[in-house]
Formats: sequence, structure tokens, C-alpha cells
Amino acid sequence: MDLEQDDSSALDRTLSMRRPPSQIVDKRAVQERRQSTSRILAVSIVVIAILYIARQVFIPIALAILFAFLLTPIVSILERSFLRRTGAVVIALGLAVTIIGTGGWWIYQQVNALAKEISVAATSGNIEHKLRFFHRSSTGTFAVVERTLQRVADSTDKVEHPDMKVQVIPEKRNIADRYRSMAPTVELVASGFLVVVLVFFLLQDREQLRDKMLRLAGRAHLTVTTQAIDETSQRISRYLLTISLINIGFGTLVAIGLVVIGVPHAALWGVISGLLRFVPYVGAVLSASMPTFLAFALFPSWYTSIAVLALYILTDQLLGGFIEPLVVGHRIGVSPIALLVSAIFWGWMWGPVGLLLAVPISVCLTVGGEFIPALRLFSIMFGTEDPLEGYLSFYNRLLLRDRAGAIAIADRHAEDETMEEVFNQLFIPTLTFATEELERKRITTANDHFIKDVTRELIVRLGDRNGTVSDPPNHIVAVSVAGERLSLGTLMLTQLLRAEGFSVDYFTDLPDEDLVAFLREVTPEALFISCSNLAHVEQGYTLLSLLAERCPDLAIVAGGSGFTTDRPRTLASGATYVPSTLMEAKEDFLQRGKRTRRKNSLAMTFSGTRSF
Repeated sequence: MDLEQDDSSALDRTLSMRRPPSQIVDKRAVQERRQSTSRILAVSIVVIAILYIARQVFIPIALAILFAFLLTPIVSILERSFLRRTGAVVIALGLAVTIIGTGGWWIYQQVNALAKEISVAATSGNIEHKLRFFHRSSTGTFAVVERTLQRVADSTDKVEHPDMKVQVIPEKRNIADRYRSMAPTVELVASGFLVVVLVFFLLQDREQLRDKMLRLAGRAHLTVTTQAIDETSQRISRYLLTISLINIGFGTLVAIGLVVIGVPHAALWGVISGLLRFVPYVGAVLSASMPTFLAFALFPSWYTSIAVLALYILTDQLLGGFIEPLVVGHRIGVSPIALLVSAIFWGWMWGPVGLLLAVPISVCLTVGGEFIPALRLFSIMFGTEDPLEGYLSFYNRLLLRDRAGAIAIADRHAEDETMEEVFNQLFIPTLTFATEELERKRITTANDHFIKDVTRELIVRLGDRNGTVSDPPNHIVAVSVAGERLSLGTLMLTQLLRAEGFSVDYFTDLPDEDLVAFLREVTPEALFISCSNLAHVEQGYTLLSLLAERCPDLAIVAGGSGFTTDRPRTLASGATYVPSTLMEAKEDFLQRGKRTRRKNSLAMTFSGTRSF
């Protein structure tokens, strides 16, 4: 029975009083998350259905918004002159319409001429001659298809008809039939006109439109909405302008290369290649297929087709692999997988226009998710940032026993951060979280051991990488209580001191007398003792008392959860100090070392003066 749905029941009230408050809060949070997920799913389905059914309405609006973003930087530059806002919008929009209209008519003429050349090439025998290259044997695939077609042709009865006079009677068409034949053209022209008018008003009144959106958001969300609108407009405008210049360069290089190779209509292929490259990842492949097939059909040799394909591959790799990452980089903040999935989805929804609008829509959803909690899903799924915090991603790899993935994350952090930052921001939170999960019984002891073993290995690797000199003069010793390995906290602290110019000797399960003899022989600057298991803490106290008695001048640092649980007793047993954090331990040790060396230096100077 649900306690929250039947408050009138005395039994339910009694159970809710007996139940711990934390369980009630957790249950309520789980229900709220489920309801929120259900609402988001329902709203998404409704929105997708509306966008699909009313695509004839939304496509012109989306195109107008896209062109408004594209022309905004140009209008902003022109309106600073004597043209002001209206003149700048008219000139920019008129220039865009002229270019698109002239380019569309020119492409139409070129395509008609190309169709005639392809029909001539189909009868030249080049295609048939090259297809014979694939004939490997009489039982090959091409041979089977050829024989099947021949049998079908031979089995067809040829019926001869006598010559008859044929009189063509014009079909009578009414106004409705004529309108249906002209409707696609009329709709296209009307949509184009609507887009132009809408772009004009979007550019003319863009500040007023932004203020209206801010008013709809309300005063409480004014700051967040302002940041979201500004960030989205800047990203989309910058991306569209930059990628347009890159695609123009791609089309230009392709056209020049095709002219050199000798492929006809090189300018047409250059324009088509530049336009298709707006489609993420697959546009360049599609643009390469058509001129490659044309070269295959027109030229007798294979070299021309191979040269065309190589031209596209090299040009795309030059721009996409080197120039585009430097110019564009990750400015739009959308992952490649998200762009590809978005292109597939919007291509299915709105056809070719959807492919063109896929990137801008993805950017809007991603940026909106960074500021609007309801759109957080898109920011996580589409964004390039790591969806998990650094240590959670590291912990996740360790939990999956992905040792290579965990090492890669640690190495990536080590490239951008100091060793101390890696310890404090990656390893320590991971170990703390793993301990909490082990106490809640959400992970097994085997998982905990694996996490600690890999972390131990990475601590040593970072320490070896950041060691200063091969034979440092300063010396410290680190030991663990019998039956334990050196605690990870003590290991991290000693690695940090190695980077400060200390050499470290590590011992585990060393007999007490042997340890005392070694300490008296090497006289280190400090001794680090670790105890991580409460079952061994009594042995740790005994060892502390022994070392404090046998080596009274030695600084003893006691660490590990066993010692830090009861600091007063640890100090009373003989520890010089018990650090609470890694930073505190390092700084405290270095300060104590400076004071000790300063006292020793003064004592040597005073004794030298007296002897003199």
C-alpha cells in the first residue's frame, strides 16, 4: 500500500511514523524522478508528432531562423555604417536571395547539360567495357545475372503488330488538374517568399524578439534565459559562418582539382560538394560519388575515376583532419555521435532540409540543456563534456574492471594537473566513494581490492614520473603495521615528498628489531607508519611506543584510518603528529623539516665559533 496516496488510513499513518524519515524521503525522490521521466517522455512524443505532422509549417520557420543566424554577423557589420539597421538588412538579404536564386538557376542549367552527356556516355560502351573486368569466371555473379536476363529476353514472345495510323487527341484538363500540376511550384515559391519575409523581420526586430522571450521566461529566470539566448546565438552564428567558409574552400579545391583532371562540369561538382558538406560526416562521401561515377562512365581508363576519388579523400582529410579542428574545434560543444544521430533523425523528419538544420538544432538543444533543467537530458547526451565527474568516471572504469580505461583517465588528468591535484581530485574521492559503497554493500570486497590495487599502481607510476633527482640527499622511511600493505594515503604522501627531493625506503612485515636497527643505521629525517585496519591498531600502538622509546629524536608520522580514528591515543603512543589531510601532512612535514635543518645549521655554526 502506498503511504503517500492514502493518508486517511490509520495503519498507513502508523507505518509512516515507524518508518525512518530518510526512507520516506528516498521513496518520494524516486517517485518524483519517475514522474519527471514520464512527463519528459510524453512531452517528447507529442512534440515529435507535431513537428512531423506540421512540417510544412515548421520547415519555413526553421529555415528563416537558420538564415537569420547566418546573416546576423553580416548585418551587424553593415549597420555600423550609414546604412543603419533597415538598409543593412535589405542589402544582406537581397545579396543572399540573389546568390541563391542565380546559383539555383545555374545549377539547373548545368544538370540539364549533364543529363545529356550521361545519356550519350551510356551508349559509348565504356561502362560495359569496365564491367567486364569483374567477370572472373562463367559462374560468377555477373555471368549468372547476364544469363538470366538473356533467358528472360529469349522467352518473351515477339508479337508483330501491323502498321496503324495513330491520331493524338489532346487531353482535356480542367482548372483543378492544372492547379494540381502547378501546386508544387506554387508552394515552393510561396514558402521561399515566406522565408524571405520572416528573415527580414527576424533581423530587423531581433532585440525585441529576445526581450519578448525574456518576458515569457519571467523575472526569476531572466539571468538564465539571457545567458542561454546569448550563448546559443553566438555558437550557432560563429559555427555557421566558419563552416560556410570552410565548405566554400572545400568546393573550390574540388573544382580546381577536377579541372586539372579533366572532368566536365567541374564548377558544378564544386558547388554541389560545398553544399553537401553541410550534412555532417556523410555529405563529403555523397558529393564524391557523383563525379566519380561520371568519370567512370565517360573515360575509358580507370585512372580518372581513381584520381577523382583520391582528390575528394585528400581534400576532405586536409580540411576535416587538420584545418577544421584548428578553426572550429569543439566550439559548438556537440559530440560527433550526436551530430550523426541528429542528422539521421531530422533527415527522416524533414528530408533534405532536416539534414541542413540538424547541426543548428542540436546546438540549440545542447546549450539550452546547460541552462534549463528540463532540457538537461540533451546537454548530457549531445554535449562533448564528460557526463560524469572526473573521479566518478575513473571509479566507473575501475568498477567495470577496465584497467586500461582507468589508466587512460588518470594519464589524461596527469597531463593537465599536478600530481598533488590528481591525488586530491581523482584518487582520494574515488577511494572515499568506494569505501562508502562497500559499507552500503553495493560493491563486493573483490571490487574494492581491484580499485585499490589499480590506484596503488597509478600512485607509484606518478611518483616515478615526478621524481626530482636520482640520488636525493634527504631520506625518509615508510613502513606498515605487520600483516598490512602500506596505506594508500601514506603512499601518496611519500610520493609527494619524493617530488620535493626526498628518497623513500618502503617496508612491509619487517620485524620490529630489524626496523629499529635500520633506522639507527640510516638516520632518516622521518618515519611514516600506516595502519588501515582497526583489527591491527593495537599492534600499531605497540610499534609506535617501541620506536618512540628506541629512537626518541626521530619524527614519526602516523597515518591510515586505524590511527586517525583515535588521534589522541595515537599521539600518546609516540606519534609526532597525525595528519588529517594530504595537504596538511605534506606542508606540516616540509615546515618541520625546514625548522629542524635551520636549528642544526645554527648549532653547527655556534660550535664552530667556539672551537675557533
